[in-house]
Amino acid sequence: MKLHRSLLLALAMSSASVEANALAGRSPGATPEDRHVINFEDVELSALISDVSMVTGYTFIVHPDARSRRITISSSAALTRDQIFDVFLSALRVHGFTAVPAGPSTYRIIPETAAMGEAGLRPFSSNGLVTEVFSLRYSDATDVARMVKPLIDEQGQVIANPNTDTIVVVDYASNIGRVRELVSAFDKDPAVVQTIALRNMPASELAEILTSLGGQSSDNGTEAKFKAIASESGNTVVVSGTPQAVARAARVAEELDSVDRMSASLKVIPLNNANAEELVPILQQMADAMDSRLGGGEGAGQRVTTIAHHASTNALVISAPPETLAGLERVVTDLDRRPAQVLVEAIIVEMSDDTARELGLQFLLSSTDSSTVPFVSTNFSRSAPNLLALAGALSKDIPITGTTTGTTTTGNPFAQAAINSLLGLTGLTVGVGGENDGTLFGAVLTAVEQDGSSRILSKPFNMTLDNGTSSLLVGQEVPIATGEVLGDGNTNPFRTVERRKIGIGLTVTPRIANDGTIRLDIRQEVSNIAGVVGTATPDLIFSTREIETSVVADDGEIIVLGGLVEQTTTIDQEKVPVLGDVPVAGRLFRSEGKASARTNLMVFIRPTIVRDRNSASRLTANSYRYLQAQEVWNESGKKGPSLDDLITSMLGSTPGE
Repeated sequence: MKLHRSLLLALAMSSASVEANALAGRSPGATPEDRHVINFEDVELSALISDVSMVTGYTFIVHPDARSRRITISSSAALTRDQIFDVFLSALRVHGFTAVPAGPSTYRIIPETAAMGEAGLRPFSSNGLVTEVFSLRYSDATDVARMVKPLIDEQGQVIANPNTDTIVVVDYASNIGRVRELVSAFDKDPAVVQTIALRNMPASELAEILTSLGGQSSDNGTEAKFKAIASESGNTVVVSGTPQAVARAARVAEELDSVDRMSASLKVIPLNNANAEELVPILQQMADAMDSRLGGGEGAGQRVTTIAHHASTNALVISAPPETLAGLERVVTDLDRRPAQVLVEAIIVEMSDDTARELGLQFLLSSTDSSTVPFVSTNFSRSAPNLLALAGALSKDIPITGTTTGTTTTGNPFAQAAINSLLGLTGLTVGVGGENDGTLFGAVLTAVEQDGSSRILSKPFNMTLDNGTSSLLVGQEVPIATGEVLGDGNTNPFRTVERRKIGIGLTVTPRIANDGTIRLDIRQEVSNIAGVVGTATPDLIFSTREIETSVVADDGEIIVLGGLVEQTTTIDQEKVPVLGDVPVAGRLFRSEGKASARTNLMVFIRPTIVRDRNSASRLTANSYRYLQAQEVWNESGKKGPSLDDLITSMLGSTPGE
């Protein structure tokens, strides 16, 4: 008790307020600035524990073996509460004891041997026990544990876990730092990288072999881990791993690459879709560039790539170095794909309406002898029949002979003209005429109204490959005279003739873009014979409607290419001057005709991409169903379908849907 009272007196007299940094284990009832000078000489450990508890405010649970120990501590400088606690822990360690946390501000003082199994993951002071787990990235856990073991305290422990590449260390916090530095220095990436250049063997083939060997065990039983990556451009293999594993891979590569191979590899590549003859110049150009980059060519004494094609089997025959051959095979695979096709459907709609109206009056007054009756007549070119021809026929006694084959006139052109004029009559014709006392008279009134309409609907369509050109023509070849040549003395004449194709034609070149749109270069033509130039010449007049353009459309979209809307009105009037202008009565002296024509021409087109067999089958079925629908309409005898019905039947939809 005397020593105890002396310690308390010394602590009280040496208290001072200075600034210091607090470590761990502050006293709840003291400030970290309080300092004390401690001196103990041969005192019982239990007495020291009691005094330290009063200074730090901690509660200690003391092991029975620690009570009888005696201890000496001397300090010439004032210490903070935390420093006193660290000195206390060091004194316990000298005697084989340590303090283990047992709760808030509570510690158990037990032998070190028992404390090793209860060490925490975080130290409460530099002299406390701590457990730390080290995760290894590159090194073997058993090897690292063997190296760390000499640094561990006699009472410490180190446990290796090879399955998880970790080691567990239990030791004093002051020593854990050295262990941590050693583990960090030892657990570094030992991998090296080596590039292996090949002379004969393809890089991809060697890389595949080395990769299969990368996970196998080496001769000494350790796992030889490495990675192998092929570089086709330089025919090299890059190997990464431990020095031993990389050295082993290099030896294997050298042995495999030293095999005496053919100076060039030979391969026959059959094609499914591409044309072998068209691919030869493309592949030869690429092969020359690859051989030049690899140092080949005749000047360097190296292998030269040769490419040929076999037409009957549509196959390529390639003789090339392995690395060049591998590159050419990849190019052929990309080019020999099934090409897409495009079905191009055109709809040509032409509708026309024609209307004609004619009204005219002709009259004749003449004498049949030498009387003084004047000759007066009105005759218009638009009016029929020809009144003068009728009058001429009546003025003569024309015998008409009837036979079993028909009625004929003999020897009178007026009679023939009159009959032809009567046979060509259309519309309403009212006439009166005759001869009375040597006077010939007659009058003819004609009235004609004509209405006509037509509707022409054509659907040329054809299918072609992407970037291919296809043509379709449904029509005739018409002979056209281009010249006449006479021989010597105007004998042996002959005529030069050329033939011209007329009808419905469609020429298209589709190009499918990456976004699915289709560019179309189109030429569409509809031509026919409109008539002849005149009766005196056999030259023909051709009617042609043609569109040549380039458009862009989506898959299955109906677009209009072009068209023509035309309306023509013609008014003809023939009259007798002055008399024809008289109001009301003037209509007796004039002939009038009015004709109007209206034509609507539109051309629509729809491209459809066909990429596979199912798409082709679906489009074929649609065309067949259209033919079936036409057959049903024809057999039923009903009125034909409307324009919308026809287009819907052809295309499955109408424009704008």
